[in-house]
Amino acid sequence: MKAYRITLDGRTFQVKVLDDPRQDEVRVEVDGEVFTVGVEPVVESVAPVAAEGAPAPAPAAAAPTPAPAATSEKTVTAPLPGIIKSILVRPGQQVQFNDELVVIEAMKMDNVIRAQRAGTIGTIFVTEGRQVAYGEPLLEYAD
Repeated sequence: MKAYRITLDGRTFQVKVLDDPRQDEVRVEVDGEVFTVGVEPVVESVAPVAAEGAPAPAPAAAAPTPAPAATSEKTVTAPLPGIIKSILVRPGQQVQFNDELVVIEAMKMDNVIRAQRAGTIGTIFVTEGRQVAYGEPLLEYAD
């Protein structure tokens, strides 16, 4: 259970999240009173980091998170939801098949995302500490 102190319009509330926040509906306790609220994920916009000398792509309008099948073979997507624990590559870096790219922490376990092909890293779409959804693009190859 997570507990928060939230201030809204000068009023402070003690809030406890009683259920798993990944569900569609969650029970929360606000100053001792229990409510059931709807939950929707929010996709954070992060400025991509491009390889040196290459212009960073312009930020796109908010769109639904694509499923892995809808992405190109140049794009590496999150195989599970979690938090980006570490990014082990940089734009412009050469990688070989099976090299470690990103570590995603999910359910207190570190999940290493490995290169499925050799190539040059182009754009990195995530930052360390950021929550990612299943299928969300993590990085893209330049070639």
